Amino acid sequence: MFYSNMKYIILITSVLLLCSSCAYQKEYNQVVKQGTVEDRYNFAVKAYEKQDYKRAISLFEEILPLFRGKDGLEGVLYNVAYSYFYDKDYFMASYYFRSLARQFPNSEYTEEVTYMSAYCKTLESPDYQLDQTATKEAIEQLQLYINYYPESRRVDEASRLIAEMRQKLATKAFHVAEMYYKRGLYNAASISYNNFLREYPESSDREQAMFLMIKSRYLYAKNSFASLQRERYQKVLDAYELFLRTYSESPYREEIEEYVEIAKEHL
Repeated sequence: MFYSNMKYIILITSVLLLCSSCAYQKEYNQVVKQGTVEDRYNFAVKAYEKQDYKRAISLFEEILPLFRGKDGLEGVLYNVAYSYFYDKDYFMASYYFRSLARQFPNSEYTEEVTYMSAYCKTLESPDYQLDQTATKEAIEQLQLYINYYPESRRVDEASRLIAEMRQKLATKAFHVAEMYYKRGLYNAASISYNNFLREYPESSDREQAMFLMIKSRYLYAKNSFASLQRERYQKVLDAYELFLRTYSESPYREEIEEYVEIAKEHL
């Protein structure tokens, strides 16, 4: 008896859901074909609340130009931004969050959407091997947010995200230098490692990068014409002095000192 009742309940529920879905689809078709601006706005809000973000986006985008310079624009921008966000289109979400912040600098939403625009950029940030434009934009926007709202409850999270984005850039920079090194392009490798050390002093790869910079300088000098070796071996010694002050107990020290002795012989 129990299972019979359950089957009946499930059947009725399925029928009701189907009817509701059909009614919703019918309402949407009517709004698209002959609905007023108000009808479209109301259905867009309804679609958003039902997590039907693609229909919400379609309708909000359609009516958005009609709200330019009028009351209600702020709300439309806010809703379309979050519709894109929940639909995981972070590029467009960031664009609309930032647009809202610029057009309504005194809005009650300004702090929130300023942060959300930057946060979307962090979600847009790809693997370190790909182009890092979004990553750099995320860092820039997050830092501006911290500067504008230093007392915000989101500052700690923004700082954490900046550190995360910087680590991704550091990883990319380190691997670019490593690529040059493995290809035997020692001058390019030494320059890249040096840039890495200057730009990412907080990196956990700093000690290894300094070692590889010295080794790259040594190999570059070794493979140079005799007339150019003196100057290039001197750069090995200069880098070694800095390394010794920073990592006197490094496991790389013994190998580096072999290069240093050879460099001194040429000087």
